[in-house]
Amino acid sequence: MTSTPTTTPVTFDGCLGWLHRPAGHQATIGAVLCNPFGYEALCAYRGWSELAEALAAGAGIPALRFDYPGTGDSKGIEEDPDLFRAWIDSIKAAAAYLRATTGVERLIFCGVRLGATLAAIAAEEMGGVDSLVMVAPVITGKRYIRELGMQHKSWLSTPTGLQFAQSDDDGRAVGAYGFQLYPDSLEQLATVDLEKNGRHVARRVLLHDTCDNPHINRLLESYHRQGAEADVQIFSEYDKFLVDPWFSVPPRNAFNSVLVWLGLPPAMQALPAPNVLAPAADTRIDFAGGHETPVVFGGARYVGVFCQPRRALQGGPAVLFVNTGGVHRVGEGRLAVLMARRLAAQGIASLRMDLGGLGDSERRDDSQTLGVVYSRHGVTDAKVGVDWLLAAGYPKVVMFGVCSGAYVSIHTALAHPGVVGCMSVNMPFFVWRRAQMLPGARAVESSLVYWRAIRDLRKWYGLLKGQTNGMTIFRELARRWCTRAIARISGPFERCIGLTTSTGAIRRLVTGLEHKGVQTSLVYGALDAGLEELTIYFGPNGSELGKLTNVRAKVLERVDHALFSRSGREAVISHFEQFLRERILDAEDVEALCTAVLRAS
Repeated sequence: MTSTPTTTPVTFDGCLGWLHRPAGHQATIGAVLCNPFGYEALCAYRGWSELAEALAAGAGIPALRFDYPGTGDSKGIEEDPDLFRAWIDSIKAAAAYLRATTGVERLIFCGVRLGATLAAIAAEEMGGVDSLVMVAPVITGKRYIRELGMQHKSWLSTPTGLQFAQSDDDGRAVGAYGFQLYPDSLEQLATVDLEKNGRHVARRVLLHDTCDNPHINRLLESYHRQGAEADVQIFSEYDKFLVDPWFSVPPRNAFNSVLVWLGLPPAMQALPAPNVLAPAADTRIDFAGGHETPVVFGGARYVGVFCQPRRALQGGPAVLFVNTGGVHRVGEGRLAVLMARRLAAQGIASLRMDLGGLGDSERRDDSQTLGVVYSRHGVTDAKVGVDWLLAAGYPKVVMFGVCSGAYVSIHTALAHPGVVGCMSVNMPFFVWRRAQMLPGARAVESSLVYWRAIRDLRKWYGLLKGQTNGMTIFRELARRWCTRAIARISGPFERCIGLTTSTGAIRRLVTGLEHKGVQTSLVYGALDAGLEELTIYFGPNGSELGKLTNVRAKVLERVDHALFSRSGREAVISHFEQFLRERILDAEDVEALCTAVLRAS
């Protein structure tokens, strides 16, 4: 069967989720989808939502996907105690909610990576689960902890990782790419060994893995001994799925094989767009400084989370957060969630929205790349978010974005009259350059990194031994010198012959913000590649911007590009708070904000 499903944001036990329902069909079996941990959850987000849509639209099965406590849009932080236990309990709560809401009698649990492991434990504790699908499961906790540690060390080997993240390492937590597990969760995770400790989990079990794995085969035999009907399938699309969210491709063939194994039609291709419904009036997440509600707006094309303070600043601004790359609205390292709730404690509301084609907002044609989403539609979409905040009663809006989100933020600030301020963090370029965002594009380092390489005697030693290609460094520096020279002469050249150049477009962008009176802060990490473009057009570290009143540049020493480091996230949040106090709020607002901070502390 094929029908148009509905998708509705829901909350239960402090968790935010998305309930996918088939249209006009009363099902007897429903599915609970369990996220992987950390950065993998960001990578899997789009594919996971497509699987939920396929279950509802093509198979007539209601499906619930959700964020565990302390993750995504749900309540809590990753430092909360007993978080591993809370994740298992939240799966059982999700199952209870799905049953109560849809009336299903039988359950399917489906999980990816650590989510597969959590699903198995929850199914074992609950009993009565009909089918369990485990995609690339974590079989032993100790091995997974080592894997996270290796991922972190790999990042530390990069120039930015080595420079910025070592100060975050206090020996207590283990994690990678902006997400960490803390001692009590690590202790509980270390005891997990599905192969040795597993008991009966479900009537049927499907194991997916990337290759013929002896550990998976032994787990298969373990489930056979427990009386389950168990099978193994090879997950051939894994290497394209759990990668940078910018490039992640939903594994439709693999998920179709899951649907077939469940006895359902393969429905991952040509899915109808779901009807996104507004949440019920009582759908909210409460926290100390206020509460959050999922919102659907712009003709049901856009989705966001509206964060409201317990005590709002009268006449104060609202902040609009937009996506970074392919990451949904929560941001890298959950930055947008942490910022929103911290601002709420100070009386400032915010909306973190998904641009069209990202997260849970309406998808565009699959042939459109993320580059197209940002270059053609990002500003148009963000303007709808600004309109929503103005209609909600906030007289002025401040934009905030990182990397590609910084690009959208600064152009939206110029385009929309309701925007009075903008902070762009690590903006890679002022005008869109699609080639730098394509798969396989060469990573660009700041000139400072190259100069440090030139001064490093080990690099010269490697060059003499033929281990290092020194000409690559010199060619790149020469290219940048040429670009800088061209940028310097293009202004007068443009005025003489009336030719429009990228230099002219960039200068018009900045002068437009200045004349419009938009308080603008261009923030960069000390080693960020975006600094190169700032230097080319506005002098070292944007020194020429000192002539302007409203547009300024700031270099923060301990900020990495994606804000994977906690110190980097803290530096950016603190700088944004200072930006609001000094350049957006009036004296009365600042006094009220300081009072709110004292109350919160």
